[in-house]
Amino acid sequence: MRIETTILTHTEQRFLEENGRLVVGRSSSPNSVKLASLLEEGAVCAYLDTIREDLGTDKNDVAASMLLKRLGFLAVNCLLSMSAFNKTLKIDPENIWLDSFYDKGTWLPKIRFYEIEMEEALSEGRSDWRTRHFNSLFQGLFVPLIEQVAKEAKVSRQTLWENVMLYVYWLYETILPKLDVTEHATEDFQALLDAPSSLFGMNRNPAETFYSEKVFVEKHQANIRVRKTCCFYYQTNTSGARCSTCPLECKV
Repeated sequence: MRIETTILTHTEQRFLEENGRLVVGRSSSPNSVKLASLLEEGAVCAYLDTIREDLGTDKNDVAASMLLKRLGFLAVNCLLSMSAFNKTLKIDPENIWLDSFYDKGTWLPKIRFYEIEMEEALSEGRSDWRTRHFNSLFQGLFVPLIEQVAKEAKVSRQTLWENVMLYVYWLYETILPKLDVTEHATEDFQALLDAPSSLFGMNRNPAETFYSEKVFVEKHQANIRVRKTCCFYYQTNTSGARCSTCPLECKV
């Protein structure tokens, strides 16, 4: 396999910015956190102290769950680049930041790469290249991050992984088909579903575990993939509204 460094085109970067909340360069946000710092002892709770109010909760487990939902867009950016553009973003927690950003009053942070470094697979051996990217993204970054968040905020790793995977499913089922450049998307998604559980530091592969069949939910008049865990969203709003995929909401 031959690998070459490459760059994102203007169109590709713009697509990631519009669909994956990606930003590149220095921060203009007053509240930014480097992902590497969240791996340090005590850093998760310290950061949650700064965002709990924005998330509408005073509970660390609830805030941590919402945080991993937002961080699901890091996986979206990395996997979208791989499957749509045949390019992989270099995953380095020292180079990746989470910048506070608000959209109509909702805390929807941006995923910021201080610098963009990319590789492109140019010949045979793409599956090995993909495996290296999976290892870098999941085993190298999400596993230690989820372990630290689960430990400090006392929240289930299953919940945190499902929060991430729901955005991965959204990417492969909704976003990539719209691009009409899905040459590798199907095989990439299947490779993720078939990956060994060790990639995620779990007894079972969470990508496969949470990928259940969609069922018709009469209340929503739609086919929905019902969550297996509750993300605690209902604890972040005064009305107690639940996600459309909530296992307590979707009685079939």
